[in-house]
Amino acid sequence: MGAHASAQTTGENSEDASGETTDLGMVIATAGVGGELARPRCDGETTLEAQAFARAAGAIAAEEGTLVVDTGGLVARHGVARFASMNAPDALAELVAGLGYHALAFGEADLGDPREMVLRRTRALAQAGVPTLLTNLRCDASAAEMCDALVTHEDGVPTFALGEERVAVFAFLAPSAAQRVAPDRRAGLHLLPLTESIRAAVRGARARGAQTVIAIVDSGFGAAAVAEAVGAVAELEGDDKPDAVLSSGGGTELLFARPTGFRPAVVAPPPRGVVSLQVRRQASGRYDLLATPLEPTVAPAPAVDRFIARVGGPYCDALGEPMRGGTLAEPITPDALAELLAGVMRQSNHADVAVLNVDAIDRRWQPAHDGSLSASDVQVAVQYDEPLVHAEVSASWLRNLARAAPPGVLLHGLTITGAFTSSEAVKVNGRPLDDAAQYEVVTLRFLAEGGDGVLPSADFETADGTLRSVLTEYLGEEREEDPRESLVDPYDLLEWTSRVNTDLTFTGSAVRDSGGYQEGPLTNEPQVLIGLNANLELNALSRNAAWENVVNATYSLARTSGTDGFEEGADQVTYRTSGQYRGLRTMRDEIYVPDLVVEGLLRTEFSKDDERDSHFMNVRFVAGPQWRLHRYLQTRLVAGFEILEALDSDMRSVQPGVGAQLKINPWALLQDGVRKLLVSFTADYFLSGPGGRNRHLLQGLFDMQFNISRSFALGLNVTMYGLSENGSDFSFALGTTASLRVGWTGRWLSD
Repeated sequence: MGAHASAQTTGENSEDASGETTDLGMVIATAGVGGELARPRCDGETTLEAQAFARAAGAIAAEEGTLVVDTGGLVARHGVARFASMNAPDALAELVAGLGYHALAFGEADLGDPREMVLRRTRALAQAGVPTLLTNLRCDASAAEMCDALVTHEDGVPTFALGEERVAVFAFLAPSAAQRVAPDRRAGLHLLPLTESIRAAVRGARARGAQTVIAIVDSGFGAAAVAEAVGAVAELEGDDKPDAVLSSGGGTELLFARPTGFRPAVVAPPPRGVVSLQVRRQASGRYDLLATPLEPTVAPAPAVDRFIARVGGPYCDALGEPMRGGTLAEPITPDALAELLAGVMRQSNHADVAVLNVDAIDRRWQPAHDGSLSASDVQVAVQYDEPLVHAEVSASWLRNLARAAPPGVLLHGLTITGAFTSSEAVKVNGRPLDDAAQYEVVTLRFLAEGGDGVLPSADFETADGTLRSVLTEYLGEEREEDPRESLVDPYDLLEWTSRVNTDLTFTGSAVRDSGGYQEGPLTNEPQVLIGLNANLELNALSRNAAWENVVNATYSLARTSGTDGFEEGADQVTYRTSGQYRGLRTMRDEIYVPDLVVEGLLRTEFSKDDERDSHFMNVRFVAGPQWRLHRYLQTRLVAGFEILEALDSDMRSVQPGVGAQLKINPWALLQDGVRKLLVSFTADYFLSGPGGRNRHLLQGLFDMQFNISRSFALGLNVTMYGLSENGSDFSFALGTTASLRVGWTGRWLSD
């Protein structure tokens, strides 16, 4: 491994004693270009500006005896190359031929481009005498035009002259690449297994007299790419092995490697670089390879200048003008563009969270204009124009995503702190994740189908637009402010949450002691108890304010032997409405900074007691500070007044008062997916008529819930109501209910 290396490619593991070698010729290979031949400028004086590879291409000497190949993606993916493929494919083919290329491998980057685009440039290249190779491709009838445009295993052995030698060159694409591109790109195409395809190709080449066989393998990037390429030929024997393997994506890890069996040598050109392979024959007849990286020239290759002169004007006319909504208040980086794109994905599909892999944005992209974005920037920066998909997912799905998302994946709108600890906090657009709610997620089809192993499984459906189309549409809208600033922050919108929980209880027994035994359960009275506890919530939350509304209704009927019909048991209706100003905490999020609360409480009953002239009703209005001591724990101090017996004109009274409250919001003590154990607790104390009536009221609520599914749970509810007036003894009522709980939660945002 190194800048200069050589290895025998035939024969045994021994040196040639004679030391005499004959130069057969030079093979020049490039890799990782991705169509980055020219960068858009469109500033009036300059249309396109040659990229770094244009100078590397200047080092290619297409002289007699030199064979020039690319290992995949030479004219794929980049915005300028895509434009030329669709609008001037002959100019693109002229560029490739002018650089001296004899053949191009069809790689994963090529497969990811739209089918029509691929066909246009591949046919133009073939007419210019530069074939595009994909040896292990088989096409269905629906995709036959692809196999007609490419050189596949059905087209025989592609051979080229290298001095007096005949060199066979094959290109192979790992079958796994098909799973990393959109379905419409791979439709009707089948990539055959690497090892079997290489064996068949090499045997065919040697049978037709090829003296040197080169296999180009596109199997991913880095060390893994080299390992898969080497593994694909490791099982081959003798002359079934090629003499050299060119790895398309391994150049980030090595330049040259030689397996222990000597054949084949593995060469990996550096990304957007050029490497030369000096092919030599020793006196014994064995081959020897010398791999050397070529230094870029000072000036771009002349063929690139000719391409810019021909394509630059039409390109800038079509895509170079600043967009109406693309004015930038400050410079923008690829990371900032990724954030903008994710925000546009979320806003255009009314989603809560957008998931985007940052590799969708070209890390080398720079705006064509200072201070604005153009359609060219969208075409160049967004490397993959993936369709968007969306799904409704659970809170546990989002929590798992937040915990496991790898670096390089942008979770726009979803944050997590303290993952896998007792202080773990997951938020969606600044709001705590609601375990009972459903959320809308938008992402790329590639990620939704398992790409990069990022997303948990979900039922994704087609959403509006593609990556480029939603960004183009957004930037095309007239605006004066920076497009990053004009995106709506969902945290500034009201998020409405509605909940309905219903506890159903039933107890029944039947006794008939005909034998008069009078023992154990036979002595019990037959009875029936039916109970209902319903809790309805409608809450609104934004960055600086919250409004909570809770209606709780409890009612039960009981019947025992010896009574006529059912008798009323519990009968209570409570409505609590609370408005909160949270702006102080927004400005300074410290434990001692309070929210400001205004609250109204109404307590009444369904049916009027026979001994009363009117329904019971008490009303309370209070205000005061509230401190959030923990994301689950809050306490408040309030002052206000109570209206006692509000519906009874004879007993009605208005009493000033003060109070305090301690509240534990639903806390998941145990959780396994949708199954979880939640507990909550509220203690409310209020003193009204101090120094006079001295009415002390203490209310408590403890609730424990074990979720079986999204809609069903087992519940345990304990309520306490205690009262003391005018120094009398403290009286209290305690109620306990175990039940099957049926629940529903909905949430939505309002503009």
